[in-house]
Amino acid sequence: MDIVKSVGEASLDVGLNDCAADEIPNAQTESKPLHWGHLTATFFVLLLFSWLGIVLSRQSDGVATIWFTNGLLFALVVTRPKNTWIPYFIAGFLADTLADVIYGDPLRLSIGVAVANSVEVIISSVLLTRWFGSPLQLTKRLPLLGFLGIAVVGATALTSALGASWTLLFVDTGPWWMLFRTWYLGDVLGMAIIAPLVFILQRPGFFTMLQSKQLPRTLLLLLVPAAATALVFSHSKDPLIFFIFPALLLVTFRLGFPGTVLAVFVIALISIWFTVTGHGPLMLITGTNLLHKIVIEQIFLAVALFTFFPVAALLEERKALEISLQKSELRYRELANADALTGLANRRAFDEILEEAWNRATRNEQSLALLLIDVDLFKAYNDLYGHVGGDECLRCIAKVIASALQGRAEIAARFGGEEFAVILPNTTMETAVQVAEDVRHAVAGMKVPHSGNQLGIQTISVGVAAGVPHRNATAISLLTASDHALYRAKYLGRNRVESAAAVINRTEMSTADSTA
Repeated sequence: MDIVKSVGEASLDVGLNDCAADEIPNAQTESKPLHWGHLTATFFVLLLFSWLGIVLSRQSDGVATIWFTNGLLFALVVTRPKNTWIPYFIAGFLADTLADVIYGDPLRLSIGVAVANSVEVIISSVLLTRWFGSPLQLTKRLPLLGFLGIAVVGATALTSALGASWTLLFVDTGPWWMLFRTWYLGDVLGMAIIAPLVFILQRPGFFTMLQSKQLPRTLLLLLVPAAATALVFSHSKDPLIFFIFPALLLVTFRLGFPGTVLAVFVIALISIWFTVTGHGPLMLITGTNLLHKIVIEQIFLAVALFTFFPVAALLEERKALEISLQKSELRYRELANADALTGLANRRAFDEILEEAWNRATRNEQSLALLLIDVDLFKAYNDLYGHVGGDECLRCIAKVIASALQGRAEIAARFGGEEFAVILPNTTMETAVQVAEDVRHAVAGMKVPHSGNQLGIQTISVGVAAGVPHRNATAISLLTASDHALYRAKYLGRNRVESAAAVINRTEMSTADSTA
């Protein structure tokens, strides 16, 4: 029973004085300093993706098919300490401004557009971390729904309104609502796809799905929606777009939230490229220009992510709940098998472990040893120092026993009252006697006062039995032999170790001459 192996090693410091363990101070959470190298790298990455977003919009009749930088900056900010946010906001503003200027836009127009983008990131970061905690956990249902509502729908709408209004002051691009629509949908996709993607890339456990053992399975599953999307969007004669959703659902159930985000990102890249180059089922829409087809493509992606992201988050919550329940069950099992006073295994656990150890020793033909330990003159100790003092004495002795067995495969248990037991798998009589002597000396070394003992301190007596079990014998025979040895130790004056050499070739163990 592996569950009980650790019982009795960690819970013995409560109520102890001389044998108490030192407490470990809690680590204090401190604000992390700004990492200038990371900030500089972030600036250049944002600059690159701002420029790519502008290039992509120019190649799509001025439509911002997907805007990368706001979602990228948001995901980097909300996973970092708040005291480092402002430099990142400034880096994002400068990257957006510089990208527009490099592409040829007027400086005043570039600054206004960069301010609008900054508003989206700042509002999303502040509100979401204020309401859902920092760092933000997008894999949980409520923070994810808050992200979709505040960052993806709300903040992008405000940014699009500001950006469209500012742009019309310098460039005549048609009606305000049309500019707002094209800006808004590109911003929605960028925030909804890029932010979760960057977020999961920063998760410590993300790259486990890309390790050598998991990589073939991960790539095979991601290949399914990728192939489905390529097949659907390379075919312009029939509207087969519905084939993508079963493939995406497969990834959602098999790879969870990280896999879903990756799959949606892959689907977006493939479908946008085919649509912009004039291929795919959206070409069946007649009487409209490319702008309208791109808008339908954006709506398709938005429906996909708004459908599958919450499902993936629910599945991840369910998995986390299952793990929590397993931990709780393990904890309750430990409590059910632990002695409340000493923290060692209780009698119920001892009986189960002894039976398992006996059966294992029988199968493997290995020697099994058992120590029975009695606290000398404990009734007199209780009479002299009270039951509270007696309880503390038992806890101290239990801690000594547990400490003596640390790093070993042995199991220590409270056998009953003032008696303890130690099961020693694959242990010979000689080794078992040495362990017993170590425990006896350690208890005496505590020098717990006991005026009723002729030595003036609390001592213990130990009975040891060991041998290779016979298939017709039972574990009770080992217990009986060790009990006989304990009785002999007490009869010969206590504070000693006596052993019963076991000859387990019949249903009972025979007691041989004792050795001290």
